Amino acid sequence: IFLTICDLLGGFLKKNICVFGGSVSGKNLKYKKTAKIIGKTIAENNFNLVFGGGQNGIMGAVSRSCIENGATTIGIIPHFLLKKDIKDLAHSKKFNTKLIQTETMHQRKKLMYDKSDGFIILPGGIGTLDECFEVLTWCQLSQIKNKNIGIINFEGYWDPLINLINHLIEEEFMGSNNLNNFKEINDIKMLNFFLKGI
Repeated sequence: IFLTICDLLGGFLKKNICVFGGSVSGKNLKYKKTAKIIGKTIAENNFNLVFGGGQNGIMGAVSRSCIENGATTIGIIPHFLLKKDIKDLAHSKKFNTKLIQTETMHQRKKLMYDKSDGFIILPGGIGTLDECFEVLTWCQLSQIKNKNIGIINFEGYWDPLINLINHLIEEEFMGSNNLNNFKEINDIKMLNFFLKGI
C-alpha cells in the first residue's frame, strides 16, 4: 500500500516541461529522431509534457515518445487548429493523455506558460520562433520567473538564432544579462543536466 501511495503521489508531484517545436518534421530526418530522444529523456527524468496538442511533425514525435516511455502529456490547442493538427480525435490519446481546447492562441500560450516549470525549444518554424521569443521576452520583463529555457541545438539548427541574439547584444538592442535566461543544449548530457536543474 505504501508503494502504491508513493507512486500515486509521484505522479501528482511530477514537474511539467513545455516543449515548443514544428508541426512538420523538416527535411532533415535527424530532427524527428532527436525529438523522439527528447521525449524519452523527458520521461526518464520524471517530467510530464505540456505541448501544443498536435500529432504531426516534431511535436507529435516528442509527445508520442513521452507517452511510450511513461510520461503524461497535456496537449493545449485552440479550436480552429483541431482539424489541422489532430487527424482523429478518437485516437488522440496516442499523443495527448489530456487534451485542453481553448478559444484563442493567446489563451493557449498563457495556459502553457502557467502549467509549465520550464521550457524546451526544438526545431520549428515561425510559430516556434514566436513562442521562443515570447517566453524570452516574458523572462526579460520578469513575467516568467524561475523557469529555465533550453534551446535544443543538437544538429546546429538554431545556430542562426544564437547568432542573432548575440548580434542584438553587440548592437546594444538587448542586454547581455538576457543570455542568463536560456541555455543552449548541444547533447543529451547537457539536456539531462538542464532537466535536473528545474
